[in-house]
Amino acid sequence: MFDVLESTDVVEWNDLVATSQYATAYHLYEWGETLSQTYGYRRHYLVSKLDKEIAGGFPLIQVQSMLFGNRLISLPFCEYGGMILRGGLKPDEANLAIKSLADATYDLARTIGVEYIEVREPLVLRDAFSASGYAESQAYTTFRIDLTKGTKQLWSGLEKKTRNAVRKAEKSGLKVEDANENWQLKTYYELYLQTQKRLGSPPHCYKLFENLLDAFSPNGRMRILLAKYESKPIAGMIIFRFKKTIFWWNNVTDTKSRSLNPTNLLLWNTIEWGVENGYDVMDMGRTRKDTTIYHFKSGWGGQETPLHNYVRFLDSRRRQLPDPSQKKFRYFSDLWGFLPIAVAKEIGPRVISGIAL
Repeated sequence: MFDVLESTDVVEWNDLVATSQYATAYHLYEWGETLSQTYGYRRHYLVSKLDKEIAGGFPLIQVQSMLFGNRLISLPFCEYGGMILRGGLKPDEANLAIKSLADATYDLARTIGVEYIEVREPLVLRDAFSASGYAESQAYTTFRIDLTKGTKQLWSGLEKKTRNAVRKAEKSGLKVEDANENWQLKTYYELYLQTQKRLGSPPHCYKLFENLLDAFSPNGRMRILLAKYESKPIAGMIIFRFKKTIFWWNNVTDTKSRSLNPTNLLLWNTIEWGVENGYDVMDMGRTRKDTTIYHFKSGWGGQETPLHNYVRFLDSRRRQLPDPSQKKFRYFSDLWGFLPIAVAKEIGPRVISGIAL
């Protein structure tokens, strides 16, 4: 008999994450805890137990928004989510654990009155969601670089224009350094505000970055890099590390310095570092096909991999996920790009916390 309850035990949860082949850096307890601390989300980390031992878990966060509705998401602000199972389960135990978590999630959703449940790429447990009444939606893709090839082969596998961009950055005298101190994080955030204005996107609050640094940096799971030109920071990147995978989560660039190709240098530096430190894969993060960033990422020799998201609607009036590429949202994006940074910094967190992409 499987019992399902909510877990608030960080050690218990992270022990499950450590043994699961389906887990990512975003499944760690610290991810949901940081989002809850920053934006006040209600977090529901369900665990299925067999004879008092955890067999599986399902991290869910409740997000409410006037535009995007009241929903449960696994997980916000990243490309991965879904159930995780303890290593070593027998097939029948795994199936029962999955069913118990799926049933408990549906009961929870009805109890708290959400309109739908959204699951970001659950890796290999996709069939479980299809069998539980979820519809598949594929809006994004990622590129995964095989770091086991070594730097020599990886360099030759880059597109010519990508190699040339890295060389230009190096010849221009750009330098890359780790930036895991709070004063460096403030520099990163100022670049982040510039980047979000250029993209027409509302920014996170500084507190989110500060909380992430506090939660992930002490155990070495988060790395912040800055690229400098003539001692001035002009670009940055945030990656998360888990098991043998590097996850590219965010990057920022000074608008006036983009022609120096600092992001190319940051990426190549991270690839070299990953190879040297024994990582197997670098995941370049979700991207919409045929966009500028999609074509940029495609030049790094990674394997293009579709990201499968799943949704289950509970409100009969809602039959489609809000899509930021829709015309009405693009209009808001265009308007957002005209806002002064000081204004965007003030109201942006309230907007993006409801979008939760």
